Amino acid sequence: MVNHHSTERSVIQQRQYQEKILSILKENWLRGYHTIAEVDTGLGKRVLTYLLIKDLLPKQRVLLLLHSTLSFSETIHYFKEEYGGFRESDFQAFSSRTPSFLRKKILENARIVASTPQTFSNAFKKFITKPIFDVVIINEIDKIVRRHGDSRLLIYPYNTLIPYFVQSKAWIVGMTGTIRDDHIFFDFRKETIEIQQEIVTLNNSIPGLHIIRMDSLLAQTDIQDYIQNTFIQRLQIDVSPELKTILDLIDQAIKNLRQKIIDETLEEKPTLLEAIPSSQLALVSGMLESESGDNQKYHGLLLIRKYCTAMQPKKFRRFLYRLKKFGVTKELIKALPEKTTKIKAVHDLIKKQPPNSKTVVLCSFLDTASCLQEETEKRGIASFLITGQVRNKIEVLNKFKREEAKAVLVMTAVGERDIDIPQANLMIVYDVVNTVKTMYQRFKRTRGGLVICLCYRETFEERKVNRLLQEISKRYPWSSMIA
Repeated sequence: MVNHHSTERSVIQQRQYQEKILSILKENWLRGYHTIAEVDTGLGKRVLTYLLIKDLLPKQRVLLLLHSTLSFSETIHYFKEEYGGFRESDFQAFSSRTPSFLRKKILENARIVASTPQTFSNAFKKFITKPIFDVVIINEIDKIVRRHGDSRLLIYPYNTLIPYFVQSKAWIVGMTGTIRDDHIFFDFRKETIEIQQEIVTLNNSIPGLHIIRMDSLLAQTDIQDYIQNTFIQRLQIDVSPELKTILDLIDQAIKNLRQKIIDETLEEKPTLLEAIPSSQLALVSGMLESESGDNQKYHGLLLIRKYCTAMQPKKFRRFLYRLKKFGVTKELIKALPEKTTKIKAVHDLIKKQPPNSKTVVLCSFLDTASCLQEETEKRGIASFLITGQVRNKIEVLNKFKREEAKAVLVMTAVGERDIDIPQANLMIVYDVVNTVKTMYQRFKRTRGGLVICLCYRETFEERKVNRLLQEISKRYPWSSMIA
């Protein structure tokens, strides 16, 4: 797709599947069909966007919305410095740091405008009084769907921008790695809760929508030749007896409270949950109203359980003192080790890696990330850290990529779709989240290779990881090899 030369700009080599997508986009542009292209991670959505603007839309005014600051920075770099092809006056970008007068100038004069959704929305309210874009390209368009929605199914500011784009007859093109998840939809007028496919919500929100699916690309093009398989394994970790007891007590309390909330709801509103299969009631139970205030207790227990598997004891210990009525005693809490058994498991895996190898470790919380980095440095291994508090993320990432000795990059949940690390040999996932799409996107950051998901043996976390890997195998069979 892209070859890098030492002194020249990158040369884009089109592939059959890219040509197929561009031909469909051309046809849909002529017919006026809004389009979403589902193109799996690592298959060149940025290149497709560039070629679409450069070759198919050489004179149209184009708005490019990039869902995060990392994606914004990377795209600007590639469009201006790697790919080339646009005059400086044609392609302009503005961020939250761009002065207001300059944003107005860019909106009025540049043929191609790039921005993040929120920054564009602020400028839109202030400066735009009439339609000015022929085409709107939305990066990672699945992100515009709320995971839990009511009358507003799209996240802000897309709930106002999408109707405006449709009304102003701008052609909407969405790029996404996946549109295979569900979200929970509340219809308070009918007093029903439904689990709805995000693709249905996008279809309802963007009239005249055509979707290019990975399934059709697999059947009709050479796309399989360019997919990098990701091998995913589950690694069960023995948990300390004290933490195992605490997790079991919390788990039982969650089950009891969940059933109580569901029973109360069915008694008050018997039809509210008719559309929800019994196997999926757990997904919506935390969103149900409870006059006894059990919802807040339920969410609190879920959060503490997450802390127990994703944080270090010195950080989550203080939350456990609230759980005396569920059987969590002071003796249990005080007996907890200072560091979890997962920390040792991570470094045992790193130790087994060959010299000059690169490992990425993903975790949810800063205290665990800091602990992992500290323990890695103690072992004399080059260690790098990317969290929400690190401002120069790209610089840190590049240092990790250039490191010649064995190196470890520890990351919290930042840039799950915007950081690509093909140099890594191994990814270790310290803790997982329930959203299948989110975890799949994180797994694919290394562009193939081996992913190992840690989980505490014989706990809810083991069941959670099992469900996650089963869903990934079912939804993304073309690239995920589950061991």
